[in-house]
Amino acid sequence: MKLWIDRCRRRAPFVAAALAATLVIAPVARPLLAAPGGKSKVVLALISAAQKEFDAGNFERAGELFLEIWRQDPEARPILYNAARAFQLAGKVEKADELFRELLAIADLDPVLKGKAQNQLEGLQVKRAELKADEAGRAEKAGQYALAAGLWAEAIKLQPKKIAWLIKQARAYHLAGQLPQALAAYDRYLAAAPAHAEDRAQVQTWRDECVARPPVVVEPPVEKPVETTPERPAEKPTERPAEPPAVATPSVAPTPPAPSPSPKPAPAPAPPERSKTPLVVLGVGAAVLAGGGVVLWQSRSDQQNLDYAQTQKDAHGKVIGLTHQQAVDEANRIQTNYVVGWAMTGLGLVGAGVGTWMWMHQSKATVAVAPTPDGLVVVGRF
Repeated sequence: MKLWIDRCRRRAPFVAAALAATLVIAPVARPLLAAPGGKSKVVLALISAAQKEFDAGNFERAGELFLEIWRQDPEARPILYNAARAFQLAGKVEKADELFRELLAIADLDPVLKGKAQNQLEGLQVKRAELKADEAGRAEKAGQYALAAGLWAEAIKLQPKKIAWLIKQARAYHLAGQLPQALAAYDRYLAAAPAHAEDRAQVQTWRDECVARPPVVVEPPVEKPVETTPERPAEKPTERPAEPPAVATPSVAPTPPAPSPSPKPAPAPAPPERSKTPLVVLGVGAAVLAGGGVVLWQSRSDQQNLDYAQTQKDAHGKVIGLTHQQAVDEANRIQTNYVVGWAMTGLGLVGAGVGTWMWMHQSKATVAVAPTPDGLVVVGRF
């Protein structure tokens, strides 16, 4: 006993020093390990990043960050709600549904948060049902009635109150040839729909069609054995006696055939008649060339007259009978006529050259001339 007391006395200073150090270091070390509010710096950084992504409209990324926060801090249950809500806004309906159900599975969940999660989950079920209904409608338009019936079944499972979808499901089964399933769906609708429903008469008609035309069980065809006839033995060719060689005598010698008359040579083909198209093209080109020359000559004459008029000045140095604006307008008109004249001259030369070449090589050239409201269109192949 005395030995144990001596040991305690020797260790007491060390224990006291350790206790004092703990009391001094603990208040300082706690801010290093946890941020204010009991959140670590990592969690706070993730919360800030998730909030920024959410505010920017990047809902899927925000949902991933909120989910990472939930893994870091499982007690932050509103964070799980935020993650589910972010995925819901991003259109990830399945993921949001999974997270809302995970949140509602918590036993001691806050009643307010539980009510909000339940409301969002109900909205998700409506959205999922509508998506399934849209898929079923597309399958019907594509003629895939069996697939459409299965999709209508999934949509009805999510939204049992949509009794109008029972008609669509039954009709899809009906058109797919699955009459027992169609009959059962028709009966479910008639049992659930009110007596004054507008579609009851039509549904009853379709149901009567199912009853009047039960499904036909198609049995697989029975394969009949193929009868084979025994092969006949090959007959040996009968031996024919050899014929004696024929002896040609002068009286019965064959006469040579008469020579066939040689065919008459075919008459030489008549030379092809020359087309008048090259002459037309040549004439049009010459006419355009002449017109271009006339326009150029007239433009040259007008330019000389304008130059002469600008030299006629009075005692004060002003041009007589011609204003500055008139001179500018006349110069512009003459310049335009020059352009038109040169263009007509060029086209005329081309037309004359083409027409000449066509006249010399008529067998290799074809030209089509078509009138238009603005003149003629000439298309040539050489």
